[in-house]
Amino acid sequence: MLLSSLLKKGLMFLAIVLVGSVFFQRNLVLAAFQTNPTQGSIESVARGEQIWALNCLSCHGPEAVGDGPASAQLAKRPKDLTMIASPPFFPDGILAFRIANGKNTMPAWQDILTPDQIWDLVSFIRSKAKRPA
Repeated sequence: MLLSSLLKKGLMFLAIVLVGSVFFQRNLVLAAFQTNPTQGSIESVARGEQIWALNCLSCHGPEAVGDGPASAQLAKRPKDLTMIASPPFFPDGILAFRIANGKNTMPAWQDILTPDQIWDLVSFIRSKAKRPA
């Protein structure tokens, strides 16, 4: 009886935490269902490369491996974006969300770049993905 009561309370607590997490991260959850409207076209990749050179290369480097000239001054080295899992494991919408909103030392770009420019960056980053041999 006591075990059943504890189990119910534990499940209730877990449900509250889960619902609370989804509520506070609802925009991130919704982003997971967005797809890249450019579908990674060659033109989008080319536009993304230009945006990358102006805004991202200094920290993430030319090949998106996190070795840009400014990365040495950062508290934490930028991630190797060539190793990001492909959708559905790591959706394009999450990548666009992180570009727009930033995280930790990554600044938010939503007030500087348009949504179309952010999707072009997603296309460029995806073009840099390391393919298994």
